[in-house]
Amino acid sequence: MTRKPVVVTVVGLSVLMLIGVAALAAAGSHKGYVISDDGRTVTATKMSQSVTPAHRDAKLQTIAGNLSTYPFGTYFCCFGNTVAQEGSGGFPFTTWVAIPFTPTADATVTRIEASVGTFGGVSEFELSIREDASGLPGKALKSFHVTTPPTYGTCCTLDVGNDKAGIALTGGTQYWIAATTTKKDVFEGGWAFNSTDMRSYPIASYCSGSSTYCGNNSGKWVAGQSGDPLPGYAILGN
Repeated sequence: MTRKPVVVTVVGLSVLMLIGVAALAAAGSHKGYVISDDGRTVTATKMSQSVTPAHRDAKLQTIAGNLSTYPFGTYFCCFGNTVAQEGSGGFPFTTWVAIPFTPTADATVTRIEASVGTFGGVSEFELSIREDASGLPGKALKSFHVTTPPTYGTCCTLDVGNDKAGIALTGGTQYWIAATTTKKDVFEGGWAFNSTDMRSYPIASYCSGSSTYCGNNSGKWVAGQSGDPLPGYAILGN
């Protein structure tokens, strides 16, 4: 009578292990990271022992965003949405993320920040402010090519785009901040969630690849609810 539960437990663990292996095989695997079954979220299994305080410009006003003002907890290091360019390190599809925001008044953006991190190696991606196109991310008003993203699973270095001339935004109009790639970019990583608000909010995701990963939406932005917290970001200016 005592052996049966033990056998069931072992079988259960074996099934879970097989599921885990299949999930990682489906979306690529990296030491220190666990990618979800659908490849859309990633968890860092070990937090860095060294925490670097974020550099913030106190002279700028926050137009939109969710980053914490606490320097050693600006965002949550270790759980977020996957951002990747197909073929990078064997990743089987391209996946991007964009977050909508609406300034309450006319504003000029001179700096944007995001908590996108890389799994390592050569890494570059695009961080942009975009127009709204019928509730989806549209044309980029300004795009910044990021070549030195922090390591995913660390905190609290931010990806930054500075524009001295400023990007004019209209109050009451929806815009998007997006983390994307080009075919020339090599990037696998994640956009770490914020640490200030655990509620679900509108978000958009993009997938390009086979129907195994993208269903019928390959090459399209799709709007929905985040379910999880939003990734960390800030839109700054005056």
